[in-house]
Amino acid sequence: MRKHVLVWLLTVALLVVAWGVSKVTLPDDSTIANFPVAATLGEQAATRNLAATVTDVRFAHRVTDAKGWSAEGSWLVVDLEAASVVTQELSTLTFAQLVIGDRTFSATDRGTTFLAQRLITGVPRSGSLAFELPDDALTGSATLRLGVPSGAPGAEVLLDGVIELPVLLDDLPVDAEVLLDENGWAR
Repeated sequence: MRKHVLVWLLTVALLVVAWGVSKVTLPDDSTIANFPVAATLGEQAATRNLAATVTDVRFAHRVTDAKGWSAEGSWLVVDLEAASVVTQELSTLTFAQLVIGDRTFSATDRGTTFLAQRLITGVPRSGSLAFELPDDALTGSATLRLGVPSGAPGAEVLLDGVIELPVLLDDLPVDAEVLLDENGWAR
């Protein structure tokens, strides 16, 4: 009888240990997950191969670029400076997203923006990103996510890291029209 009780207690103890191990084990995709780096407005944040400073964030009813392209709508405009840190080979700012709740918006590739701008190691370039948003996504909080691919062209942004900037949409100024900064060397 005592032997059976000991076997049952040992079984329960092993089940509790197995349950505990399953709760502290990282998910399967944790080996390829992003390493987010928190950023603040006006301060440089750096990941493995990206250093970026977001200098301004605002809403606009119309955006234009220096070449004459323009579009009306609800736009979130982000001015920034960015450089690669380790290597400029394949270093382009191709990952620019705005996450609002459970929705993700990509920066527009229309007009002349900083999206897909080739980055130079240690020498910041500047420009603007623009996100066209629906009217129901203009309030609350959002997260700006920036990154460079981790390898060949078209590769995902994985281990190289992601810079994340929290944005309070309710606090942003609204301009009638914003001229997107020309891509160039940072001042």
